[in-house]
Amino acid sequence: MKENIKLISTISNIEYPFSRIQEKAENGEPLEVFLPEINKVRILQGEFIWQRFAEFLPVKVQKDLSLKEGNTPLEQAEVDLQDFCGIEKLYLKNETLNPTGSFKDRGSLLVTAMCREMGETHTATISTGNMGSSISACGKKAGIKVIVFIPHNTPDDKIQLMSQYDPEIFKVHASDYSEMKKTILSLAAELKLRIVSGNGPLRVEGYKLTAFELFEQMRGKVPDYIAVPTSACGHIRGIFKGYRELLAARLIERLPKMIIIQAENNSPIVSAIKQGKREIIPFRNFQTIAHAITSGEPYGGNELILKAGKFSWLAESVSEQEIMDSQRMLQESGFLLEPASATVLPAVRKLRKAGKIGDDEKVILMLTGSGRKSIIKNLESKTKLISCELKDVHSKLKKLSL
Repeated sequence: MKENIKLISTISNIEYPFSRIQEKAENGEPLEVFLPEINKVRILQGEFIWQRFAEFLPVKVQKDLSLKEGNTPLEQAEVDLQDFCGIEKLYLKNETLNPTGSFKDRGSLLVTAMCREMGETHTATISTGNMGSSISACGKKAGIKVIVFIPHNTPDDKIQLMSQYDPEIFKVHASDYSEMKKTILSLAAELKLRIVSGNGPLRVEGYKLTAFELFEQMRGKVPDYIAVPTSACGHIRGIFKGYRELLAARLIERLPKMIIIQAENNSPIVSAIKQGKREIIPFRNFQTIAHAITSGEPYGGNELILKAGKFSWLAESVSEQEIMDSQRMLQESGFLLEPASATVLPAVRKLRKAGKIGDDEKVILMLTGSGRKSIIKNLESKTKLISCELKDVHSKLKKLSL
């Protein structure tokens, strides 16, 4: 582990040791890794992005941990997609080509690297599907046992996929996904179990790798906007943190603006921004086909609202019909995407029509997750499910040999 690294809460700047196992501050704020002397880091030689940007990372990533994540293409959108959005300089970053089919693999790499460095034998995550598959695959390769907590209504196909990597799966019956997250995350310290959500500081460090990869692919140039489907907030935080560190290292001269995108039926951050509020508007008992972005009360949301105001970010939500239409349009262009990924196209179109994105501005759409998970129905299932009520999670975890 590098020296003098610490964790800092993102709003109040409360400091914690880097080894802290809880991923939130006591006041509920997200934590962020602080790297000293970021202005002195260098880009190195290496086959993988995590090797070339090793000095930007808080832990050492060993080659045997990697699933060969990253190196996903950045390509200019076809003319029909440009015309649909009214944006000529429209680009697609295809994260569906990561090993388990989503951007989550970048974050999982850093989580497993931290577990190994700390000598931890287990890690856990709370997931609606993509992150469960990702951390299970990374954990299996690293020899780290994985526990996945999923909501009771998680689609069977996603459960079957993560089951191929032999995690311990808890199917939790709870009235609300956000409440489920909050309760399970609170068990980390007592159980000495690294329980990671989509907004944990180590996952954010992994998502920085996307910014570094874009930096290389664009030969040091910075896009005007990066559009990101947003749920737990870690992905968009990580990409922006990567660019902030490139700026601190004097490798770029300006920052991109981020675009926060959510489904209308679950838009706690976007709704708050549109209404001029400083805190998220919690959503409960909602229905959306965008299953991968279903955090109705993300604890990182207030930070994103502050950043949106400070850095002039944009925010937009889209209807269920717009998501389905976009999914079909992107499929015709060769991209088989899950519904959450398809939110980017209609959102950017709306912002362009409203005059919030200019004629000559360069926009990158993050295609976050593959749609192939929803069509794989016939895998031989090795599912080991522990079905329980939220109140019983603690007692059942105590029975495992952690």
